[in-house]
Amino acid sequence: MSMREKISSEMIEAYTARVKEKEAPRKKSSRGMLLFLFLCAIFGGIIGFLGVYVVEEGLLWFEITPPFPLKKSLEFVYLILVIVGFYLMMMIHVIAHEAGHLVFGLLTGYEFLSFRVGSFTIVKKDGKLIRKKIKTPGLAGQCLMSPPEWKDDEKYPYVWYNLGGGVMNLILCLLAVPLFFVNVPFWAWVGGFSIFVGVIFAVTNMAPMTVGVPNDGKNCLLCTKSVENQRAIYLQLKLNAMLSDGAKFADIPEELFVIGPKEELNPLTFFVRLMEYYKYTELGEDEKAEAVLTTMEQNGQKLPAAFLNTLDLERMYRMILKKSPFTELAVYSKILQPVFLKVKDISILRVKYAYLALVSEEEREIIDWLLYSKKGKLPTKLPKRKPETAEQVYEAMEKAYEKHPVIGEAAFHMNEAKKCKELTECNTEEKEA
Repeated sequence: MSMREKISSEMIEAYTARVKEKEAPRKKSSRGMLLFLFLCAIFGGIIGFLGVYVVEEGLLWFEITPPFPLKKSLEFVYLILVIVGFYLMMMIHVIAHEAGHLVFGLLTGYEFLSFRVGSFTIVKKDGKLIRKKIKTPGLAGQCLMSPPEWKDDEKYPYVWYNLGGGVMNLILCLLAVPLFFVNVPFWAWVGGFSIFVGVIFAVTNMAPMTVGVPNDGKNCLLCTKSVENQRAIYLQLKLNAMLSDGAKFADIPEELFVIGPKEELNPLTFFVRLMEYYKYTELGEDEKAEAVLTTMEQNGQKLPAAFLNTLDLERMYRMILKKSPFTELAVYSKILQPVFLKVKDISILRVKYAYLALVSEEEREIIDWLLYSKKGKLPTKLPKRKPETAEQVYEAMEKAYEKHPVIGEAAFHMNEAKKCKELTECNTEEKEA
């Protein structure tokens, strides 16, 4: 009997129902993203229409001239320059944005940890600055800092560190204004690009919104709502600083997971609870780890999709270790399929390695049949794809481990993978015996 023939209609029906149930919270999150993109398109269309109208009706108080003269046959070069100029100005504003977080962070008591633009990263390690190449999907740049110590009787300085990036974008916009008065068309265009891109950066970062993950303005807004949220953002940065210095989750004191009596699970408190879950996992205290994860799952259904993916990754990992039925693993494989295919973060590679190393080839084939089922029916054959082995994923983990800026976190994921590798070797020895 083939693997396909082992799949009953009841199995497909149960699988389809569970996938639909798991996808429901994500659809709500994706609707928010689609609404944001729709509003951006509408806003862009209105600006474009008004721009054309103003130019055609001669309502401008100045004349728009090309940055430099070109023959009629070469005017397409202007379009190329607009595209290239827009990209270059975006990179300049990414640098300015992260520099803003750094400058305003230093001014309010924070200490430097790492600075990243694109994949170019500078990390502080043992008092020295080290250059690394790190890619973080979805983030053009990032500035991480160690926070000032928490004091119960003082307001925590969260505003300027969070909003400093957007403020710096606005400062760069103001610095570009004099370029309009140098009577050189090229520099006027540079100034226009800077102001246009800078305003977009400032608005999309400072106006509270969640697009995938909460932006700087949203974090600030959450902090204004409770002291617990302020402490949560402090603990985020504190724990990240400790782990960057090489601390293990198991060594982190319990008091650094205490947020407050009015704690609610949101994007700020989520990180602290995830670190607590990692602590108990590293200590081998499975009951406590399970309790933390279950509570997060129960209270986190309204979180953005990226956070739900993290919860599902950890649930899938625990299911693999406990040898849960492959029908349940199929549900999580379906939900997380885009994540496994696109994202190469070490935390995701750890779960992927566990899946390839500990789930039998026969079970993985049945799961594949379910993954490609549509409307309750299996395909006649599985699509051809390049096979990926556990060994290849483990090698990718080792490379990711070497580049990861947060030493303690990377070590946790690597050690968990090593445990899975030992389980695989034990299973192989048992079969051979």
